[in-house]
Amino acid sequence: MNKGQLIATIASKTGQSSYKAEKALETILEGIKHALGHGRDVDLGKLGRLVVVKRGQKRVIRRNLKGRYPASVVELHRRHPRSVRLVGGKDMSENPQPVVVHPKEPEQQTIPARSTHFRVTIPSWRRRF
Repeated sequence: MNKGQLIATIASKTGQSSYKAEKALETILEGIKHALGHGRDVDLGKLGRLVVVKRGQKRVIRRNLKGRYPASVVELHRRHPRSVRLVGGKDMSENPQPVVVHPKEPEQQTIPARSTHFRVTIPSWRRRF
């Protein structure tokens, strides 16, 4: 559903003009934007909660650079360190299913294929040249 369809739905359900429905939707979106801009959470009822989270900088290796150093480590997400995340949303489908949580299975210990430390024995009769 895009913004135009949302405005048409609001206008038909409230009986107001599409202009007033658009102004109402714009006011709601501005309020949400203002609250998130100041770091507050926005509760959307059954849909969940909008929360501002801080993203850490991601480091990647850039290759194919010209000059003295062929590779360089670059940090990403400098421009937008904060992001908005939807938390705690419920299943809004026609036939909601419960969430099944299984206990985490213990990870199996990996056994190395061969040891890193080894000794070589040479029979005594092979030492003669």
